[in-house]
Amino acid sequence: MKISLAKLPTPIEMLTRLGKRYEREILVKRDDMTEFISSGNKIRKLEFLLADALRQGCDTVFTCGGEQSNHARATAHLCVKLGLKPVLFLRESQPEQGNNSMRKIRNFFASDEAERSYFKEVVNGNLLIDKLLGAQIVFVTQQQYSRIDEVFEEYRQKYESQGRRVYVIPEGGSNALGALGYVWAVAEMTGQIDLSQFDAIYCAVGSGGTYAGLLAGLRFLGYDTPVVGINVTKREASHFAEKVLKIIDDLSKYGIRVKVQPDEVKILDDFSGPAYAVPTEADIECIKMVASMEGLVLDPVYTAKTFRGMLQTSKRGQRILFIHTGGTFGLFAQAYRFIEP
Repeated sequence: MKISLAKLPTPIEMLTRLGKRYEREILVKRDDMTEFISSGNKIRKLEFLLADALRQGCDTVFTCGGEQSNHARATAHLCVKLGLKPVLFLRESQPEQGNNSMRKIRNFFASDEAERSYFKEVVNGNLLIDKLLGAQIVFVTQQQYSRIDEVFEEYRQKYESQGRRVYVIPEGGSNALGALGYVWAVAEMTGQIDLSQFDAIYCAVGSGGTYAGLLAGLRFLGYDTPVVGINVTKREASHFAEKVLKIIDDLSKYGIRVKVQPDEVKILDDFSGPAYAVPTEADIECIKMVASMEGLVLDPVYTAKTFRGMLQTSKRGQRILFIHTGGTFGLFAQAYRFIEP
């Protein structure tokens, strides 16, 4: 059902200095250490999804995400390792999501077509890794992304008319099969620590699969520990609550039969910032603080918002577990946020 791609188990570590400052016990599950190029939470899902692609005899894999998608980068890397062709459908950033100062500089220098072409080809972070891996990249507009299933089908027909066999992985690998990765992660953690002793487990919510897997895994193994998701997108929490419940229901196809009540799904909207992939100044300061105090590097898209949300919503004296879902490469795409004026 799965193939072993991640370096497991990942450790659970205590954040002693931060815990002392905030008067609570803070532990972190280091899923930023699941691999190197494929690091982060996505590889756990891809162990199941790519196994299914191989089982079906596919040779090409479609998936989607933002320009700096961690999921797309991990998918591209693992596809290359497995001899599959990755095709990434990346959503173009909205103009207001970019760095205004950097945009002004680019516009100033881009005085002719050659220079505009040069700046267009400047890539970094996850996108640079995608290009190094030789992934085919299809940039889509916000409008196209809103109907990505139709875009997938259009391209699938083109590829399969050329003799390819296509496997489609949804955004974030977030379906029931992918969520099995975090059901297994819960089982892994039971061999490391007593999960019943936590007041809450915190994780980012960008597409819902990691959260669904954690909650289903805990309930399947008999734990009632709350899972708190920090929504990092501008979609409302209710969208993800419905998706999570559907994924958990669909897990029954794979033998994970649990009944989760709607009020058990706790997803918070208050820390998403101005837009997806755009951190607030408070998120930037959180990244700096955690790195300088604990040597733990967060990312500006997922984990900084989640960590800040965890600190603000947990209480003194509580014992909490933070799931570090990776994303370090995304820091390089926003390096300008960390440069002092």
